[in-house]
Amino acid sequence: MRPHHIAWSVCLIPIIAAHGAFFLGLWEGVARECVPYFQGCTSISRAAREGNAIFIFRGLMMPTAALLVFFWYLQSIWLKQITEKTNRAKFTLGSIGALFLILYVNFLGTEGDFYQFMRRYGITFYFALTVLAQMLSIRSLQKVKNSLHKRTRQFLKAQFILMILYWCLGLANVIIKTTGVSWTDQAENIIEWHFALYMSLYFGLTAMMWKRSQFNWKLTNES
Repeated sequence: MRPHHIAWSVCLIPIIAAHGAFFLGLWEGVARECVPYFQGCTSISRAAREGNAIFIFRGLMMPTAALLVFFWYLQSIWLKQITEKTNRAKFTLGSIGALFLILYVNFLGTEGDFYQFMRRYGITFYFALTVLAQMLSIRSLQKVKNSLHKRTRQFLKAQFILMILYWCLGLANVIIKTTGVSWTDQAENIIEWHFALYMSLYFGLTAMMWKRSQFNWKLTNES
């Protein structure tokens, strides 16, 4: 398996897991019919633990956590080849984020205040650390963007736009919680679906960068 296949895996598997869980819930009649990206009828967590959806979600997301560790290892090597600087921080942050994903998935579907706390703890740090590793990766590439291929610079620009969307969604979430409007829950669900999608798309853009630069397993082994 080539490195860009790993990147595509961590892009597509979470998208398939979240949407597959939601549509299975609809098919089983335990989920509300709506478009969660615009109506916010359910969160990803709730969609993933309704009916038999939890088995699909766990079965896909557990191996994704392992692939994420591998992804950040490859990303640190690729960035070192591009920037000629060590990038251990990205690997460390991304790997710890993957561990929190395991924590979240492991406690998904359990009842009780403690288990709910662990789920929130896991998903919050998974999102935060993964996005931080993504931002640091973009920062490293921005410093050497003039040496990058034109198509790679376009992918980098798209990743930067995703970062802007992250900040906009985060700011909107804070404002909505502060104002305490009646539709807070629906808004938070909408934000969660969009945030998770954009975070996954980052990995797809990285996959195209790796393929464009011909980053392969042989080069990785020689590093």
